[in-house]
Amino acid sequence: MNRSNRSKHEIVSDILRAIETDGATISEIQYKTISYQHLKRYLIYLVQNELIIYTKTEKRFRVTQRGLCAIDTYTKLDELLVRKTQHKIMQTPEYFTPFP
Repeated sequence: MNRSNRSKHEIVSDILRAIETDGATISEIQYKTISYQHLKRYLIYLVQNELIIYTKTEKRFRVTQRGLCAIDTYTKLDELLVRKTQHKIMQTPEYFTPFP
């Protein structure tokens, strides 16, 4: 998917996944997701909703248990939407498919 056309939920999911394994610095998250200006707002939102925490000593963000549940939910939703989209494509009659 084009990064500029992502929904807010997809951006949140991408940020959580960027942090998930070993935590991440702001620069590491930014490199994997969105610009610094936008990222700051999302990080504040995620901290306020207890999906991530910031550890000052390590200067890293970490995903909380609640954040891990959110990642799991986003993954299940992604799988559902991909399957549904693939199913619709398979059912589309040949004469309705778009021209190249």
